[in-house]
Amino acid sequence: MRHILKLLVLSAAGLAAAACDGPRENAGEKADAAAGRVGSEDTLRSGPAEEMGAKQDAAAESQADAMEARAESIEDSAEQAREAARQRAEALRKEAEAARAVEAPPAPPPTPSEINGM
Repeated sequence: MRHILKLLVLSAAGLAAAACDGPRENAGEKADAAAGRVGSEDTLRSGPAEEMGAKQDAAAESQADAMEARAESIEDSAEQAREAARQRAEALRKEAEAARAVEAPPAPPPTPSEINGM
């Protein structure tokens, strides 16, 4: 359930980020306007710096997605390791209880030499 909620939040954040320009694209847009490659920052036409910025933003987003997927994988592995350790601990606990339940044989009586301290 926790993973599903996290995935939904990340998806919503991804959709919100996709709806607007990234920082590199915005910087490219300003650079194109300052260089006179486009009429203004508000034009629908994209200049080369804006297009390069958009590609860099997409690459950065892909890298962030890959890192998030790796983090999810590590979390899943850790969860599996925790569960395996829990099961092993439970098995050892039961084994210890069984060992304690077996009565130890009574100690033999002391020999005369043990009594006399020889």
